[in-house]
Amino acid sequence: MNIKLTLLASTPQGLVELSRQLPVSEESVAVSSVIGGVRELSGEIERSRPDLVVADMPKLDESDLRRIEGSLAASPATSMIILSPDRTPEYQLEAMRAGVREVVPTPLANGELKVAFGRQLGRLQALRGGARQGRVLAFVPAKGGSGSTFISTNLAYALAARGRRVALIDLNLHFGDAALFLTETRPAQTIADVAREASRLDGPFLEASMLAAAPNLWVLAAPDSPEAAIDVRPEAVERIVSLARSRFDFVVLDMGRILDASTVRALDQAEAIYITLQLTLPFLHDAKRLMGMLASLGYARDKLHLIVNRWEKGTEISSDDVREALGLAVDLEVPNSFRAVAHSINHGIPILKSAARDPVARTLLDMAERLAPSQVERKRSWFGR
Repeated sequence: MNIKLTLLASTPQGLVELSRQLPVSEESVAVSSVIGGVRELSGEIERSRPDLVVADMPKLDESDLRRIEGSLAASPATSMIILSPDRTPEYQLEAMRAGVREVVPTPLANGELKVAFGRQLGRLQALRGGARQGRVLAFVPAKGGSGSTFISTNLAYALAARGRRVALIDLNLHFGDAALFLTETRPAQTIADVAREASRLDGPFLEASMLAAAPNLWVLAAPDSPEAAIDVRPEAVERIVSLARSRFDFVVLDMGRILDASTVRALDQAEAIYITLQLTLPFLHDAKRLMGMLASLGYARDKLHLIVNRWEKGTEISSDDVREALGLAVDLEVPNSFRAVAHSINHGIPILKSAARDPVARTLLDMAERLAPSQVERKRSWFGR
């Protein structure tokens, strides 16, 4: 079945230019053209439910974006690329909150539209072809010091120890240090180096750029400096995560607190978003704000999971209080074991190696077992139905 593509521009000349920029095969893509603005766009999405929309339109105001958001929400299988003269990160984030997958700046240069179109077309074709995709798990701290990186790195190690191929991608682009939690070996390449080589970016190149931190575990490190983060563009992040999914059983994303156009591209591919917090009022306050922002970006409630770190019995705020305050039950309680965790972090040794019998290690191993049951466990589950 052909992929349905809708091209929209405000003038006939604009449509001609869009068609020129996007040569497509009539055998695989059915193209329809629309002249107009947001109203005509909404009507076309409602009528034909296209798989992909490429729309050339001036800067959209908030009411325009809300109308687009409503149209895309009513047609969840529709992906959208917008051409816009507004290059600000704030506008990109607002557009993504409305459901737009990519914002390509105008005037067009360096084949950017063709690259974005090819990326979205490839994603749609892969979905239709049933291509195998690894599971993407994102870890986001509610507040600095939550222990999110410790949990994500050690869970990645636990999954790898169960025989799964695991990619850990450090998306704390300004201050990430996830590799230090697993090894003392300095990464030769970072995500910024990979993003700069967008024209060469494929599966083998990505894997060759990653640090082998343990058997079955590869790490793509954060940039060496905050200044280098500027090289990590949103489309590169989407491509990196997509390629990792095609080569690994699990892709673990260690995120920073800042959600921008780049990190949203990664979250879009995650099946689960784990929010890490501790049992204090400031953590609850920031967790609520974070959950509100994730909701505004369109992430379903059932995609969110809460992890309480440094959990202890008898604290003034309990996990039940968290559920009442945030409207979401705690998915995992990681016990407080300061000495074992500090030793693990200070020596760059996963806690499953440095203190395998510690309650923290056992908790994370239990989580890994739930995510990646053994063949024997899966057979028991099947015959027990």
